[in-house]
Amino acid sequence: MADNTPQPSTPKAEKPKPATFKPGATSYAGKDVDFGGLAPQTEPEPAITKGVDLAGKTKIVFAAGRGKTGKTTLLRWIAETSFQRASTPILADIDPSNASFSRYFEDVARPETDNPAGVARWLQQLIEHCVSERQSAIVDLGGGDTTLRTLATEMPGLAAAMEAAGVAPVMLYLLGTQAEDLTPALTLSARGFAPKAQALVLNEVAIDAGTTRTDAFGRLTGLPGFIELAKTSVPVWMPRLFAAEAIEARQCRFFDARDGRVTPPLGMFDGARLRAWLDAMDRRCAGISSWIP
Repeated sequence: MADNTPQPSTPKAEKPKPATFKPGATSYAGKDVDFGGLAPQTEPEPAITKGVDLAGKTKIVFAAGRGKTGKTTLLRWIAETSFQRASTPILADIDPSNASFSRYFEDVARPETDNPAGVARWLQQLIEHCVSERQSAIVDLGGGDTTLRTLATEMPGLAAAMEAAGVAPVMLYLLGTQAEDLTPALTLSARGFAPKAQALVLNEVAIDAGTTRTDAFGRLTGLPGFIELAKTSVPVWMPRLFAAEAIEARQCRFFDARDGRVTPPLGMFDGARLRAWLDAMDRRCAGISSWIP
């Protein structure tokens, strides 16, 4: 005889709720993917020019340029590359209005005054220390700085004197696409400051989307002032850092972000963008690699 007793129903398993999408709330934890090699090549890589060989020499690296031309980004990369080589250069920031270099490194030397004469004295003492102690330095002059200009005016032949004293000055001029970006370089050059290690760094962040570097910088590179400076300078094309916003949000170092030593870690896309930029910086700066302390 059939058993008609009602059987207890089996509860249906609840479907897991999908994770809510909140942009920026989570970070990618999967396998790294290098998108750099997949990017379309719209323009060939620029030629690499080899600068004077400064290997084994004490160096003071200066960067000058108008605001937002990439000075601090370049100097941060130089400093981190120097640390990767187990070097210990002095890091100095003499911009009284925007100590951006100091946000990324500890023990950054800075003048205790913003008085122009006092800052010039401080920079003079730093140079003398590097000469006497044979210690290299990396100096962020800041946008619109007049300090090095003052020393070059007061002491004609400053670059040659530093070289004769055993310290090689390295001058990096950061340039965007505007003619006014040449002003710091032309001003210092007019005062006779023209070290053997001198580079015109053209920052590709100034290139509009869909425009080639040739088109974007054509007007600047065709100016008589640029042509004259180029006779004694090495051209360096600085690639655009597309992961800049993510790096700045974390206030971290480039190599820490690349190696996952930041919280939160970079996502898949920004991680690939940073690695592509670091690889490009190595290639683009190969000709002046010996200028890094």
